[in-house]
Amino acid sequence: MLSIIKLRLLRLRDDYMVFLVMTAMAMVFTAVFGFSFNSYRPSVIIVDKDKTPYSEEFVNELKLSNIFKFTDSDIDSASLQVEEGDALVALIINEGFHNSIENGNKIIIGQIKIKDDTYIFTLQETVRSIIAKMAGSERIAEAAADFISFQKPTADREEAKASAYKAVKESWKYKNPLKITSTVANTNIQSGYDGLKHSMIGFTIFFSTYTMVFSIGTILSDKRYKTWERMLISPVSMSSILGGTMAVSCLVGFIQMAVLIFGGRYLFGMDWGDSMAGIITVSTAFVFTVTAMGLMMSGIVKTQAQLGAVAPVVLTSSAMLGGCMWPLEIVNNKALLFLAELTPHKWAIQGMESIAARGMGFEAAIMPTMVLLIMGIIFFVIGVKTVKQ
Repeated sequence: MLSIIKLRLLRLRDDYMVFLVMTAMAMVFTAVFGFSFNSYRPSVIIVDKDKTPYSEEFVNELKLSNIFKFTDSDIDSASLQVEEGDALVALIINEGFHNSIENGNKIIIGQIKIKDDTYIFTLQETVRSIIAKMAGSERIAEAAADFISFQKPTADREEAKASAYKAVKESWKYKNPLKITSTVANTNIQSGYDGLKHSMIGFTIFFSTYTMVFSIGTILSDKRYKTWERMLISPVSMSSILGGTMAVSCLVGFIQMAVLIFGGRYLFGMDWGDSMAGIITVSTAFVFTVTAMGLMMSGIVKTQAQLGAVAPVVLTSSAMLGGCMWPLEIVNNKALLFLAELTPHKWAIQGMESIAARGMGFEAAIMPTMVLLIMGIIFFVIGVKTVKQ
């Protein structure tokens, strides 16, 4: 087996550019997509038809949100921008907003949109929260003004109401009555989607698959130039030939993933969580599984040209299904989610992201690793049988 490993390592000198290109592409795509996702702020247009102190206060409260990018405009321009996709939604503050707040009437905020998504639902909840706070402050100020007028009839009621309203608003500002935080069970680490981490993990997994599959695909080159037949009649056993080829391909894949993992840490400042052992365990299992899948593909196709045509389709589609390009949480189609369960990419991302982004420990790597090993064994058995044919 050592002679086969030495032979494969010598062959890598001719293929080092594939390793370098795939590693560089993973880094570039991570930088582009990761930082773009993290800095994305949907555009929301505000059309204020009321033009009153309360509507101005409402707009100022909205603009405190760092999730959206707010701009003021008129109704015609807002409709056009939403229609052309330049803005996510337009909010219409109708005339009578001020009076509705004062009189406790039903308040309606108009919307111009072309679709519903999670950002719009978040915006709607933000609007409801601000209006509820303003209406509540108004009711408290009214009650305070009535009490002051009853106790001191000579007092200026409107001045007392304005002072009470201001005091209530200040109280809301510095003493929010409700604060919600989310944490992962049994940890003290905040949870949430991190675009940079998902992109780093997804593109690390995606681009490393090409290196591993084409690395073990040298078997097809051996068959083309009759090297495979000469190895078979040599004193080296079939298990040594396949074992040495698998070992080198796994080594190449693991080195590339290690470069990308530590590159993410030191180039992008990415925190891989508290269990690097879990990250390495999942990565190792994924490398074995993809290498075994490459062996199976090398046994099914007949030439390197066929592998070059089939592998990109298989690897790209399985990466997309497995969530390398986008989080599976946004996918609702049950058929696609079922197909995702059959890809090694999904399980590798689940294990690595649970540790890096959700604050979990080594226990998060156990189930994905077991599933990946089972997949790898199945691919390996099929690959050995097809390569021998």
